[in-house]
Amino acid sequence: MTETTSKRIRVDDAEIHVFTEGSGPPILVPTGAGIEFYRRTFSRRLLDAHSFVYVEMRGTGASTGSPEGATYATLADDLDAVRKNLGIDRAVVMGHSNHGGIALEFGLRHPTHAAAVVSVASVPDFSRAMSVGIARWEAEASTEEKRLLARKQAELGALDTSAMDPDELALRRYLALHPLVWKDPALDAGALWGGVPRGFALYMQSVIRPEAERWSLVTSLGEIACPVLALSGRYDYVCPVELWAEAIDRLPQGHLDIFERSGHNPQYEESARFDAVLLEFLRPLS
Repeated sequence: MTETTSKRIRVDDAEIHVFTEGSGPPILVPTGAGIEFYRRTFSRRLLDAHSFVYVEMRGTGASTGSPEGATYATLADDLDAVRKNLGIDRAVVMGHSNHGGIALEFGLRHPTHAAAVVSVASVPDFSRAMSVGIARWEAEASTEEKRLLARKQAELGALDTSAMDPDELALRRYLALHPLVWKDPALDAGALWGGVPRGFALYMQSVIRPEAERWSLVTSLGEIACPVLALSGRYDYVCPVELWAEAIDRLPQGHLDIFERSGHNPQYEESARFDAVLLEFLRPLS
């Protein structure tokens, strides 16, 4: 059985919940949408080689405090405080989706303690992500895919949300984007969440949406000295690969790997190849 530990770490006015499982060198995984989705989409095989240290952002999951006023930069500082408390000198930080912004900010703001950054289904410029992704979706999506998206949106619109928990509504809105996120139209994505993540709605409102309008690190990528691995799905329309393809050469030690049969979750849709690419990247650092 895989060993697990759970603890809370005081960071300013919040207690940050940290859940660790696996064995071997640690990987810090920031999350503002609960732990269970990542435990169910990252391969359990990875836990034989590395410890996954899930760090729940303030106000989400079992962490206290509030995400109001937080940015990817300030959350990266929270992550560094957790790193220091855990006694990790130089950390590998792996961020998926919006958490990839936190991972990149960690590499930029804490260079002495950044061993590497892994950006999974993320982008270096969220201010352009949806416009670029939707433009490609409109150009290349099939009639069936567009019908599925319309049906998912219609089903969402038909729901009685008057008494619905805000976190559940936020999750349902995300699940209704299925064709923009998953290559497999038949996948039961809801089952991968293991329930409704606490604090998801406020995190979405306070961090993800504001940063989606303004956040870009493209002009600062040259200042990130540690190795950076970007792992992108070809059919990811919320964090389109184009934004990494045009920026990867700005990184002193950057590498982009594209998953040709994946959407927004290559760690799940192409898990075997994902594991191989990730472990090969991490091997020299272990």
